[in-house]
Amino acid sequence: MPDSAEAYALAALELDPGNENCLAELLKALAPRPSEVLGYSPLVAGGGVCRYRLARAELELGQLSGPSVMWLLENYENGDPAVAADAGCWLSVLFPERGLPFISRAVELMPGEGFYRSILVDRLLEEGMTDEALLHFQELSAMGEEDFHYWQTASSVYLALENHDLALEASRKAFSLRMTPSSGADLGWLLYFRGRDLVRENRMSDALPYLIEASSVWNEDSSWALRADSLIDLMNQFTSVSSGFGEPF
Repeated sequence: MPDSAEAYALAALELDPGNENCLAELLKALAPRPSEVLGYSPLVAGGGVCRYRLARAELELGQLSGPSVMWLLENYENGDPAVAADAGCWLSVLFPERGLPFISRAVELMPGEGFYRSILVDRLLEEGMTDEALLHFQELSAMGEEDFHYWQTASSVYLALENHDLALEASRKAFSLRMTPSSGADLGWLLYFRGRDLVRENRMSDALPYLIEASSVWNEDSSWALRADSLIDLMNQFTSVSSGFGEPF
């Protein structure tokens, strides 16, 4: 409930003023108003997601050398391995056009941190470096940390390999672990596109389960659900239901 998020996050922070997670949620809710985000900067001493939120707000206000941006850059260069890796991770998100070296060094510094390696795999896939991404995904799988980030990355890997069934299964697992608008959108669009592709192949019966599932992910008014419902309506209008879909009138 994004319209209510600020009130709940503020109430949580008031109940537990030192809780970094509560502060991070409040800064996230305030993100559309970056000047207000920066008002909480005295509460942030180290790195992590709160430092990232401050740096993001500075960049949106045109403060390219803002205190939090500089804090991340300085600790990336001179911090101890854990702090430098954390800074590299957030710098890769802040500056995606040159993010690969940042997240690569984060993985080098903290090779056992699955979260960093997940981001690296995704970034390598975006750069078209599939073979290298697969090597890092194998190392990630060997860690055995099958959390939300792992399954989200697994879905991206399988999609790059054009294994749609495994990509969908991984996306379903990610969504089951963290039911958010973002993970819902990932799953909903994958289901819709898979169903649409099967329709184009004239495989109506195969497409229908994917479209029905897409229409129920997150809420019925989501973009993917509306498109799935629209496609189902077209199938009902222009194909023969009695023959199990796929046979044109």
